Amino acid sequence: MAGTQIMNAKECFVAAILLNVVLLTFAASYYRTWRDADEPSVSVLSGPAGQFGPVIETVLPVARIEGTTDLLDMETGRARPQPAMEDFNFCADEIVAWISSNGMDVSCFVWPSGGAFVTYAMAIVPVDGKCWEETTEEELLANPALAPGGHCPRRLLVLGHDRPDTYMFRTSEGSLGMLQLAGLPQHQQGVKIRYKLINPAESPAVAIRLPVPKQGF
Repeated sequence: MAGTQIMNAKECFVAAILLNVVLLTFAASYYRTWRDADEPSVSVLSGPAGQFGPVIETVLPVARIEGTTDLLDMETGRARPQPAMEDFNFCADEIVAWISSNGMDVSCFVWPSGGAFVTYAMAIVPVDGKCWEETTEEELLANPALAPGGHCPRRLLVLGHDRPDTYMFRTSEGSLGMLQLAGLPQHQQGVKIRYKLINPAESPAVAIRLPVPKQGF
């Protein structure tokens, strides 16, 4: 009888541990989903169709100690942490697929003497700094380098006094805009940027898709 009671106690203990693991996993998953759903998006695409929306200024945080980083969806202004490498079985193709399916556009990293800005599937054209104020929506729409359909590999934009800091771009989702790299904020906690997007026009010649609501990872 004593042996049976010991076995029952062990079984109950193991069952309790398994139940706690399941509950914690569910809670973590629910929290991530709730956080992404509840997090307010920025009104990047607002105002008259075919015109620049508001200027968005933000700081992309640097990679964490465990190697993950935040990626920014420029259409919504929302940043999301990239899941850990082991979640993708350390497969580069799966990481690229996750970035694409979630509409992520940019990330950054820094080192003691500088920093860099990384683009994903974006057509990007360096221009003179004065173009930030002078470039019109019509010029962006007519620029052949920003035409949809071309191959857009990942680009590394390094900050520096002798390097471009202003760019025209088209995101993977088709949004056209202007970007400026504003440098490293105090304590080098990320890369400061500002950008503005052209709001979707109803013309069929402007193939811009609105962002699709994302689910928690």
